[in-house]
Amino acid sequence: MNSTFGSYFYLVKNNLIKQTRSYPFLIVIGMSIFIGFACVPDATAGYEVFYIGGVRGLYNSAWLGGMVAMLSTLLLWLFGFYLLRNQVSEDYRLKVGQIIASTPISNMRYISSKVLSHFLLLIVIESITVVAFMAMQLLRGEEYHIQVWGYFAPFLFIALPSLLVLAALSVFFDVAPGLKGVVGNILFFFLWIFFSVISIASPNSFWDLYGLDSIRSDMVEEAATQYEFIKDGEEGGSFGYYPVEEKIATFVWQGVEWDSHILLQRFIWLGIAIIVTMLSAMLFSRFKNEKRNSQEGKVLLFESKRKQETNVHLNQVPQLSPVEKDKQVSLSRLVKAELQIMLKGHSIWWYLVAIGMVAGSFLLPLDQIRSWLPAIMVFPIAMWSQMGTREKYYFTQELIFASCPPLYKFFAVWISGVLVTLLVSIGAIVHFLIDGELSLFYSWMTGVFFIPTIGLALGVWSGSRKLFEVIYMLWWYLGPVNDIPYLDFLGVSTSYNGFYLSLTLVLLGITIVLQLVKTGHLRSGFKKVMVEKEYSNGGIR
Repeated sequence: MNSTFGSYFYLVKNNLIKQTRSYPFLIVIGMSIFIGFACVPDATAGYEVFYIGGVRGLYNSAWLGGMVAMLSTLLLWLFGFYLLRNQVSEDYRLKVGQIIASTPISNMRYISSKVLSHFLLLIVIESITVVAFMAMQLLRGEEYHIQVWGYFAPFLFIALPSLLVLAALSVFFDVAPGLKGVVGNILFFFLWIFFSVISIASPNSFWDLYGLDSIRSDMVEEAATQYEFIKDGEEGGSFGYYPVEEKIATFVWQGVEWDSHILLQRFIWLGIAIIVTMLSAMLFSRFKNEKRNSQEGKVLLFESKRKQETNVHLNQVPQLSPVEKDKQVSLSRLVKAELQIMLKGHSIWWYLVAIGMVAGSFLLPLDQIRSWLPAIMVFPIAMWSQMGTREKYYFTQELIFASCPPLYKFFAVWISGVLVTLLVSIGAIVHFLIDGELSLFYSWMTGVFFIPTIGLALGVWSGSRKLFEVIYMLWWYLGPVNDIPYLDFLGVSTSYNGFYLSLTLVLLGITIVLQLVKTGHLRSGFKKVMVEKEYSNGGIR
């Protein structure tokens, strides 16, 4: 019993240590602290984050405790999922999974240890956010007395059940067939939107996974008792950036009364998290490689033929083919190779859907498909997200950069990404030109260059596909889909060609420098210049 508990403890401990030592974890911690500062604006800041008809609660422990539970849970569900994503797949990639598979550790113990470590990590992030809100309460100075229960009750009843479901889903999406890659990432993004809409737009709904309505509705009711215009208005409390010109009126909110109905709903979500964990353990393949098993027969056949040929030609001297070396690296050949890698591995259905989207964007009237045009620019997300990350993922960095100049490799990847973007949007581009929609054409072409650039920039910077996927999906949803100004990089509703063209050039320049630094070419070039300078001044090499 002790050995079982000890092995389980070390599984959870090692998972937790590995995740807390990663750069994405530090980024999420920084974002949590920033949320604590930005979401508790000063009375004269000129904006509000949670809007109730122009009034807000006094910054006491109850109000800020409810705010941190709503905001951090809502946002942590999105960024926390991509932070915890692929931990099981990483064990397989790093050859740790095969070691675990050979031990007596059961599937349930392994999966539940992943869920528990993810849950503990989310608790750490949530706790840091709560501390940040406590600090902001003292900094704003509207109420200096900190009531621990005002922060702890929403943390316990609202945040923890929701975060446990998130931890279970992050593992489920990593073991369920068909959900391990970019398809699962996109599906989770829309799942996050679905639960967000339900939590805000459907009062007293069982599907309020985030628990927002329990706090939000109570805040609005208290505001309506003190301000009559809130009762007659349609403002039910919403999140966002709301500019305010005058000083905001305040009221005192003492927190939620945690009745049995609210607690029962939250405990049901705890049960759902346990069910998802058990289902993940059932689906877990224990790091079996089906392709490898299916090819074992071919490998054995090849080995037997090779032995026969070796026995026949045993007395003959082997002849090696000559090595042919090109004097210059061909950029066109590199682009062709990168295109083949990007387009490889997709099923026939992917190509059929892509052809259908190109044909539809060309043949259908522009006024009928204009609202659906952004969907074209989310379909190749799996190709964009792999830009700048393949070498690190497959451990081929030293091999590739030792045989190819880094700038040739960089521009080959970037040009391939631009060509793929042109390929999937060629129908829309031709349609714009035929209809004389030159403003749409220029905006769309700016997006054609901007998307691969930000994909390559985030890939080179992070070495992971997840950062681009989460940032791009959120940017795409807020900008081209919801027509938020300055975020519409495709210009479907508003045109900011100059801004996004300038941003593309800036990102491209910064990424080139970062690529040279990471490969050591910029540092070695600087060192070579310094050595030559010393030699020209009479120094000794």
